[in-house]
Amino acid sequence: MNKLYIHVGPHKTGTTLIQKFLLDNRETLFKSDLVYPKRFIKIFGHHLFRDALANKSLANEDIAFINDAQHDFLLSSEDFISLSKPSFAYLKKCFPKKDIIVIYSWRRASYKMYSIWQEVIKHGGVDTFYEYFFEHLAKPGQSQMLSPDLKLNMLSSVFGINKVKIIDYDHSLSNDSLINDFLGVIGVEPTQEFKSVSENPHAVNKSLDVQDVDIIRCLNDIFRREYNVTGSAVREQYLAVRNELSTGLIADIKDVILNYQSPVVIGGYFIDHRAEKILTEKYKNNIVNYKACLSPKKITVIKPNWLVDSGARNALYQLADIIKGKL
Repeated sequence: MNKLYIHVGPHKTGTTLIQKFLLDNRETLFKSDLVYPKRFIKIFGHHLFRDALANKSLANEDIAFINDAQHDFLLSSEDFISLSKPSFAYLKKCFPKKDIIVIYSWRRASYKMYSIWQEVIKHGGVDTFYEYFFEHLAKPGQSQMLSPDLKLNMLSSVFGINKVKIIDYDHSLSNDSLINDFLGVIGVEPTQEFKSVSENPHAVNKSLDVQDVDIIRCLNDIFRREYNVTGSAVREQYLAVRNELSTGLIADIKDVILNYQSPVVIGGYFIDHRAEKILTEKYKNNIVNYKACLSPKKITVIKPNWLVDSGARNALYQLADIIKGKL
């Protein structure tokens, strides 16, 4: 029976890098009888397929395209992780001729939350890091962000625990082996034929400078309250004008923000120890590259009271006016 690999992410575990690599190497992958289809792709991943699963609206033609082909298939979308149990059950029902294997990347919660918060801000979020984190910390056992076992338990109940493969993202990152570890899961041998990640300039969803993130957060709040503008449009226009204003308004704001930066130590939290214990006990045989990783790391957090500085606040509103004129 041919396999259908479902790479579910989650977000901020190198999914963009993996998807770009797979897309750029479709022909080489096919030599190993593995199809990374262009069908369903939006940007680099199969986000359109995810939407069809959520709506239970896969066309018969699309089902047959995968189900009847005598090849292995790989579908990847970090948005798969947000699907419900009925959606995954629908997936299983649609492809009875495929041996479905789920690939999940495990990143320790306290490391991941900071990156996810930044991503939320990039798409219109307004909460400070502490506000965002507290919402999850208040109920850690109910947060899929902090408790990876919640989603893994659900996936195991649909497909079977032996059909879930887990990549230790933190280990892969420290070992610079994420692509090779992923290839190992899908049974493909790394060769010189593959285009390397270094040849793909857009393969990584890069983080912004923490000062830029907080400026965007505040601009998001202004545009949401005063102009009913949400989403990523504000961030896109901010980045478009950032270079030309880097020695003016933005520089003035950043000079103030510098005085409100503070280092925060993350890693080794209770939630990390809890996840480590559960995953290394219940899912020990599912993790393909486990290495203990509870060491602390430092991040930089901006205190929101930089806005009490009248000069910075005025500069922020001037910046908002410039961006408004470009929307």
